[in-house]
Amino acid sequence: MRWLALRVEAGAECEDAVAQMLLEAGAHGVAVEDLGHRRAVSAYLPGDSPVDVDGIRERVEKLARYGLHPGPVQVTAGWIRDEDWAESWKRHYRPLVVGRRLLVKPAWLDVEPAGREVIELDPGMAFGTGHHPTTQLCLEALDELVRRGDPVADVGTGSGILAIAAARLGAEPVVAVDVDPVAVQVAIDNCRRNGVERRVRVARGSAATAKNLLPGGQARTVVVNILAKVIEEMAGELVALLAPGGRLVAGGIVAPAAAGVGAGLERAGRRVDEERARDEWRCLIGTRAG
Repeated sequence: MRWLALRVEAGAECEDAVAQMLLEAGAHGVAVEDLGHRRAVSAYLPGDSPVDVDGIRERVEKLARYGLHPGPVQVTAGWIRDEDWAESWKRHYRPLVVGRRLLVKPAWLDVEPAGREVIELDPGMAFGTGHHPTTQLCLEALDELVRRGDPVADVGTGSGILAIAAARLGAEPVVAVDVDPVAVQVAIDNCRRNGVERRVRVARGSAATAKNLLPGGQARTVVVNILAKVIEEMAGELVALLAPGGRLVAGGIVAPAAAGVGAGLERAGRRVDEERARDEWRCLIGTRAG
């Protein structure tokens, strides 16, 4: 069988969006190469996939409208035979130690836990392996903030990694929502794989859905790791999910957008306590007033 190999090179902060585009085009996984301030995102698609290479290039270039900086966009495509795309991208995914208590590992590798809470993950078609800086920042924040018995909401759960981490850290109940039905199914499968399906409720929807599913409609911790523009637009809904004194962890924010997101959250009633940085990415951590 022939496979179409696609490689998209763009600014580092576009990595998430480019990965999602390739997944939507029919890829079952992506591999990311770190080029410093740029990233090369590669994927293998079945030969009969209706892929518009020029269309992908145009979509990546238009990410500038959302405050991202794609820079010069390069898209290359070629045909390969007898290549196992799944094994190709899996070679780029290795165990990851995060914070004081967490270890993220691929489902196909055996790893010594060394006293850490293990998250076994198969991202499938949903983005979220733990290796992206924004995911790491959110995992580290959860490692510090979550205590046993805390209700937690994960808005835009993707592969479910943050919800699973919260459950592993003792949170209960955990509500994980995503507007993408593929992500919802992947998150459900990953929760089962990690034995936390009884403590994590996964559903299709957004912040309003999470509020309806949480006991009392509020969480002690809310984590959201999506595009900065979306976080800013739903700031009021995210803050409403928090119990008074609750903590919000907001990731997926590129450095130039951090001030705008922070201001939006402040207006919605959340005090910004801390801004954490990794490469060009930012994670805002704060408290609901009142």
